[in-house]
Amino acid sequence: MKRVFDRFEPDEWTEDGKKILSEESVKKIGAVLSRGPIIVKHWFYRGASCPRVFGFDDYEEFEEHLEKNAVPGDAFDIWSFNEVCTQETVVTEGKLHDRDGCVPKKGAY
Repeated sequence: MKRVFDRFEPDEWTEDGKKILSEESVKKIGAVLSRGPIIVKHWFYRGASCPRVFGFDDYEEFEEHLEKNAVPGDAFDIWSFNEVCTQETVVTEGKLHDRDGCVPKKGAY
């Protein structure tokens, strides 16, 4: 369900702020996407909730997310998946076990 948007004037809305769909931002997003996926942290304007994290492989997917899930005032932080998610930064890893507690030693991944 699409959230309702109401501009809260005390938040000092301005034409001079950073815009996720500015020409500069779109160019940067496109450059990163040409090398791999992006990670997007979506902050909900006056949503009284924590941000959500999404991953996108192409710009059209990201644009569709904005159309369906974002309202004016929402904020976005974007990272390059390939630069952030490296083997050196893995916190932990493992495979999901079956009902007997077993995992495969091999497999096509």
